[in-house]
Amino acid sequence: MWRVTFASLTKHARRLAATTLAVVLGVGFTAGTLIFGDTAQAGFDETFARTARNVDAVVLAGDKPLTADQLTAVSGVAGVEHAEGRMVTSLPMLGSTGRPLVNNGRSGYAVSVADDERLRGFDLDGRVPGAGEALLDTETAAHEKLSIGQTIQVLDKAGTKQVYAISGLVDFGVSKTYSGLSVVGLPRAEITRLTGETGFEEIVIRSRPGIAQTDLAGAVRAAVTGSTANGATVQTGDERRTDLANQATSVATQFTFILLVFGVISLVVAVFVIYNTFAILLAQRLRETALLRCVGATRRQIFTATLLESAAIGLVGGAFGVLAGIGVSYGLPLLLNGALDAGVPEHPVVLRPTPVLIGLTLGMVATVAAAVLPALRATRTKPLAALRDLPSAVTVSRRAKIIRGIIAFLIAGIGALVTRQGQQTEDSETATFIVVAGGVVVFLGVLVASPLFIGRLTALVGLPASRLAGPPGRVAVANARRNPGRTAVTTASLMIGVGLMAMFSMLLGSIKETARDQLASHYPVDYVITAVRDGKTGELGRIPAAYSDQLRQHGELAKVAVVRGAKVRVDGKTLHLGAIDHPELLPQLPAGLVDGAIIVDDKQPDPQLTTLRTAASGDTTIPGAGRFDGLVTWSELAKLAGSSDGSLVLVKAADGVSPVDSRAIVDRVGSAYPLVEVSSVADLSSGLEKAVNGLIGLFAGLLGTAVLIALFGIANTLSLSVIERTRESATLRALGLTRGQLRGMLLAEALLMGVVGALVGIAFGLVYAPLVLLAAFRDIDPVIVVPWDWLTGMLLLAALASCLAAVLPARRAGRGAIVAAMAD
Repeated sequence: MWRVTFASLTKHARRLAATTLAVVLGVGFTAGTLIFGDTAQAGFDETFARTARNVDAVVLAGDKPLTADQLTAVSGVAGVEHAEGRMVTSLPMLGSTGRPLVNNGRSGYAVSVADDERLRGFDLDGRVPGAGEALLDTETAAHEKLSIGQTIQVLDKAGTKQVYAISGLVDFGVSKTYSGLSVVGLPRAEITRLTGETGFEEIVIRSRPGIAQTDLAGAVRAAVTGSTANGATVQTGDERRTDLANQATSVATQFTFILLVFGVISLVVAVFVIYNTFAILLAQRLRETALLRCVGATRRQIFTATLLESAAIGLVGGAFGVLAGIGVSYGLPLLLNGALDAGVPEHPVVLRPTPVLIGLTLGMVATVAAAVLPALRATRTKPLAALRDLPSAVTVSRRAKIIRGIIAFLIAGIGALVTRQGQQTEDSETATFIVVAGGVVVFLGVLVASPLFIGRLTALVGLPASRLAGPPGRVAVANARRNPGRTAVTTASLMIGVGLMAMFSMLLGSIKETARDQLASHYPVDYVITAVRDGKTGELGRIPAAYSDQLRQHGELAKVAVVRGAKVRVDGKTLHLGAIDHPELLPQLPAGLVDGAIIVDDKQPDPQLTTLRTAASGDTTIPGAGRFDGLVTWSELAKLAGSSDGSLVLVKAADGVSPVDSRAIVDRVGSAYPLVEVSSVADLSSGLEKAVNGLIGLFAGLLGTAVLIALFGIANTLSLSVIERTRESATLRALGLTRGQLRGMLLAEALLMGVVGALVGIAFGLVYAPLVLLAAFRDIDPVIVVPWDWLTGMLLLAALASCLAAVLPARRAGRGAIVAAMAD
């Protein structure tokens, strides 16, 4: 049987090429994700552990910063060659627009530059700063288009601008602490002068030769024992690097897990293609199998030979898939960084044995598993079948259809019950997961039932073609209908890819529209002006009252309101209370906001206060400030928390004033107050649009592999079908069908399969996307949007791609000679 298997592979090599390619794509994406995970892990390890490079021991600050006395004590420990205190504090940097560079409202950092270059927690391109000089992180330099020799501006604790020349650029890698924030490197004395800070975040230590890290850490721990009340901890350098590597692992694992989901989807689609290919091939080789039975081959040998054939294809496809995976591992960082600005570090590809073995195993297991059912059918071939013509279609009994329908109904029913359970779950995150799981089970039921309805649906969709295209159109519809099981399996892979793309596009479109609706309802203003948050603590700063007073002097601005928030103790409860000096600017606020009263958050239980009377409950969200436990009057908050400036200013332009003119006024007044950030509803909408479009592009790219495999499945099915229907095609030619009409018939057949698969997938997406949205955003009543343009585009793209997949099979069918084909 080994020789028979080899001969079969050699004989049918061309027919199996597309199947092997499907395995290559499915395995390639999965193996590529695993290789990418190892590569990203190595990159994250390297960059996260950069701050602990060359460190033999470290003292980490606890509740309070480490002091100069502690640094002196550590430096005096026997075995310490050098100890360096690292300062990290907030330091706003001004961008090219003259406004602070912020990320999520937070200002940047200042970090100290170690005297010992081996104990610097960054890579330096340039030289250490001298008088009037500073270092700048590479990310900010790239964003602001700055280079060595140019100048930057920072704000000291008094808000005064300080100018420094850039002496070098520093790279912190993907440190969570500094990601997305400006970082300025300065000597410790200069940081103290600018900010008033004197403490250290950590003390890093380099030991003398021959000193063990554990011994050094023990001696250092004894030296700082008096400071442990503040929570200071001591670690060896290896322990610190391990902690940083664990942080890196959590980051890299998140990327890998998400990508593996799409890899599994591609592999599942490939399994459908493999199954369909073997089902057709073994049906075509019915006489060949029967002859083997006639010469003595047993059922077991037929089954084994078929599985060996599939294993060989899986092994070859898996091997090439691993090679393709290396290419995928190069492309994934580009896709993630381009679409989501994910910050995946650059690193040479890491190829370990595990992804290679997993890729080869997946290729073989998926292919063999897909070939099991066709192989079992092949064992039922009777020797007398060698004397009969091949059947043109598989006849399915009424009983088998009923059993299939019952099984599909039970599977879909279980999925519906799971979905219903998810809708009734209170926790939105858990509810979303349960609804998605229910959707997967329901979709499995749809796949099981598809042979029962796919024929009628194909006839319905093909009705215009059968009337307009004449005989070729009618024959195409008949061909797609006469073997609904094969058509169902062929279109199933397309259903999965298009269904997921439809669901994701509807989800993201609805999220975007829901966010816009929330902006419109919660942002009844044109501008939200917030104080810059402290880069280190995240605390919101204050906006001087003079700023809002100057804005009110401009008639082009209809309303200017100041918002203040504070945490206060009321009747033994700590509440985050907010106040706005012009409540009429927020029309969503319930009435009754007077001195001595409170409007409580309707999403939280009533605090049951006696000091304040509950006037009403409602939405206590204020644009830019978030949701408060309750809202009180400005004077009432002053009584409870003392007088203070606000941290937020809301501005509504007067009617007839253009956005350009009103923004110019806001920016002109704000030029004297650099520690404020101005954002408009237009800015927020634009940022939201960009983020959602990036996600749509990312998901389309990731699911594109599954759709591509599905198209290979359609091409493979048609190619094998052309061979199977050689005599039939010749008969049609003999009856007057031209070569062009024959090609058109096959193109129409592919078009029908593509359209039907896309329609079923889109229909599933339309049903389940709203259910997922309602579960995930039940607290805010999401806006359900059907992106008809995207769905129409996907339908047209599926139709076009299916036609392109049928071009080569159609050309091959048209070249056949009539007499020779009829004699086949």
